Amino acid sequence: MTDTFRFPTHLIGASALTKAEAAYLELRSRILDGSLEPGSTINQERLAADLGLSITPLREALRRLEAEELVTLRAHKILSVVPLSRRELHELCVVRASLDPLAATLAAQEATAPEIHAITALASRPRARELRDRLSAHHEFHHAIYEASHNKALAVILDQLWARTDRYRIIVLHSHSFNQSTNAEHRKIAKAIHDREGPAAADLMQRHVEAALRTVEEMGSRDLDGLSP
Repeated sequence: MTDTFRFPTHLIGASALTKAEAAYLELRSRILDGSLEPGSTINQERLAADLGLSITPLREALRRLEAEELVTLRAHKILSVVPLSRRELHELCVVRASLDPLAATLAAQEATAPEIHAITALASRPRARELRDRLSAHHEFHHAIYEASHNKALAVILDQLWARTDRYRIIVLHSHSFNQSTNAEHRKIAKAIHDREGPAAADLMQRHVEAALRTVEEMGSRDLDGLSP
């Protein structure tokens, strides 16, 4: 097959990306937003044709997704999107509720002045109209705190956990109102980080994360009846 990768619109101009990197980002996005449905089985050759790629960069992208436990590969050509499960959702919630407060504590201690300014600005943005835009803004705020913790291992782990949680969050919340108090909670967390109050930032973050994830878990129990135990 001629390797004529069609960069997705949101990746056009990202000339530094290799075809494997661009394919990874596009497929990861499709998995996380539900375009590639949980539990679905997809033929690699058809997917390569859809992306305009040869099989080699596609497999490189799929290996990265497999390492993130977003897909499973078998028989060399067949890939399955990892299905959702109540057990995974609960485990993600438990870990996030422990690690996000740690990131907030470290950010209060280690963040630079520009990082604090960025966190404050993200917390102060008007609430977006569309659900996906609100979820994106929510992630940007938390990601800024992860980066401001100046602990790369923690930031990587939390970003991966966030992505896996959003598989549930997007599916569950698409027909529900997003938490109206999120912006106010973000502003309180940002102020605690600005004031270098680590314990307060951790406490506010823990309550914020536990409340948000509890909502996802409760909705998941009610709305995701097809999930495995």
